Amino acid sequence: MNGLTDLSLERQLYDDGIRRVIGMDEVGRGCTAGPVGVGAVWFSLDELLAEPADIPAGLNDSKQITPARRPGVAQSVRDWQEHAQVSYASAAEIDEIGLTAALALAGRRALAELPEADVVLLDGKHNWLSYEPSLVDAHLFADADAAVPEVRTFIKGDGRIVTIAAASVIAKVDRDALMVELDAQFPEYGWAGNKGYPSPAHKRAVAEFGPTEWHRRSFAL
Repeated sequence: MNGLTDLSLERQLYDDGIRRVIGMDEVGRGCTAGPVGVGAVWFSLDELLAEPADIPAGLNDSKQITPARRPGVAQSVRDWQEHAQVSYASAAEIDEIGLTAALALAGRRALAELPEADVVLLDGKHNWLSYEPSLVDAHLFADADAAVPEVRTFIKGDGRIVTIAAASVIAKVDRDALMVELDAQFPEYGWAGNKGYPSPAHKRAVAEFGPTEWHRRSFAL
């Protein structure tokens, strides 16, 4: 079973004196319904590099893992690493403060549940985690009172870097499960299949039935 096993980045960090890292990735950015989620997994590099054979089989960017296999890989990640968290910012919060701030809010909620780290390894190009709350949105960050360490971004990091891939998988599986639960309450929108992304059927359902409390009213529905 193919998967990521290259720990060259983590070894370089270790050689630079870094011992504690968090891999982080977001999910649901492009959806028009449901929350945005952030997965985060805390690693001791001493332990990770001492036992590379413990990396779960098939670990990869969540998009490269079949839907049938994702839950098993996600559970393997949680069995492998004690400190793994998925946190959210709701559709209403996205509408109130915007997507970038909502990503930062979800990310800091995740950080608040994890041990401190020296560096966050963040998937993508943009460092949304270091967003500074404004007077308008500061009240929402009250429950996300977590210091943000140094952040390093990696384009397509979820498909190259073990620590980020771990976060990618748990975030995708957790949010997909949430959308399946919501589908039972709102079956008209097909969320069990489209997970809140703007599929043609989803758009038709919004046109026919209107948006729900789980829809992002600030997005083009």
